[in-house]
Amino acid sequence: MSEDYPDQFDEVVDFIQATIKRLRRSPDKQTPIFSRRERNRQNAATNIENSNKKGRRNQKGKNRGCVLTEIHLNVTDLDLGYETKEELIFRYCSGSCDAAETTYDKILKNLTRKKKLVTDKVRQACCRPTAFDDDLSFLDDNLVYHILKKHSAKRCGCV
Repeated sequence: MSEDYPDQFDEVVDFIQATIKRLRRSPDKQTPIFSRRERNRQNAATNIENSNKKGRRNQKGKNRGCVLTEIHLNVTDLDLGYETKEELIFRYCSGSCDAAETTYDKILKNLTRKKKLVTDKVRQACCRPTAFDDDLSFLDDNLVYHILKKHSAKRCGCV
């Protein structure tokens, strides 16, 4: 029987390792252990969402509006065509990049306003992932193994 599936052994091992890694960082644990960097990132996101614009001086160019946000979802909720009960923490970038506006951006805006540049070719800086989480491995309801690459943001920035 084991002779029938030798080519799938490596995929199963990869799946098990990815599942263990995901369970280690699962929010269902009683006492989650986060690195100092992760705690600071979460606190910063919470503070920005809960602040009422007090104390926001001297933040120009620091991308304070562009933050990493996370939500707990089922893989099926991603609407990529997978039917599964597997869950994940989806991290995404959100917020404004107005504070990151450079002299270059101001010049482009002025030239567009004066109709010296075509409007649809000039884009404003936007909050996007600058790095992605590790690949996500899972089994769907038909026991087919899948890997999602670049599915969740790890870091965000204004690009």
